[in-house]
Amino acid sequence: MPPTDKHHWLLQDVYRQALGPVTAELFDLAGIRAGERVLDIGAGGGDTALLAAGRVGPGGWVVANDVSLEAMQGLVERLGAESAAHRIALEVTAVESLKLAPDSIDAALARNCAMYFRDLPLACRNVLTALRPGGRFVVSVYGPLDHEPFHAIPIATVQRRCEIHEPYPEYVQAFRVDADRVEHALWHAGFRHIKRYTVAVERTFPSVEAAISALRQSRTLGELLALLPPAQLADAWAEIAEGFRAHESKAGLRLPGEQVVLGATKHLA
Repeated sequence: MPPTDKHHWLLQDVYRQALGPVTAELFDLAGIRAGERVLDIGAGGGDTALLAAGRVGPGGWVVANDVSLEAMQGLVERLGAESAAHRIALEVTAVESLKLAPDSIDAALARNCAMYFRDLPLACRNVLTALRPGGRFVVSVYGPLDHEPFHAIPIATVQRRCEIHEPYPEYVQAFRVDADRVEHALWHAGFRHIKRYTVAVERTFPSVEAAISALRQSRTLGELLALLPPAQLADAWAEIAEGFRAHESKAGLRLPGEQVVLGATKHLA
């Protein structure tokens, strides 16, 4: 396996590991049952859509939604090999433009994508319309940036060298919408019985050096670092590595993190 492939898959494995407890909390709150109809917003590579398809079984179905087919390319590639693939339909559009039949969905999931919605209140209203009375909407977002050194250290490294302006890189945009804003949007859209849980996560690497090698393959971090002049990049990478070393031990690099999962219900008529 070429080194770049090795580092790419290490980064993917770390990402899945960190999302494991978040995904478990999402599905616990969603309470998806056999025969139900599920909307998976920001489906991306398809992990949550395929999990949902397994939960609904042959009598249910899943709408996997994302802004482009390219964004769901990983899911498209997996559909041919997955036994539950026939229960998944692709819906390529921004959630703000989503037009599913009213009262047609039992549960909706939005794992780590609400912070990228162009219009959060409109997105929540669209989901509310699609849900049946009593239907559940479950959303996850990052916790405070200062609880996320995996992101905070690179962002601070760039901010020490230049100002970051809109449109914000995805690495920064991930923290522009917090749990308070999501809860506010859910309430004003008409959702009720809103529950909120903090989930501890962790990203682990064999070493700081392995983490830096893997992160050099990160599209989102590359976009952030591209704000710097090329002459400053080597120094920026060295500063990120030094920041990570505070979380390294003989057991490897362990970067703590925090996410928030919110569950809400469409009010029964």
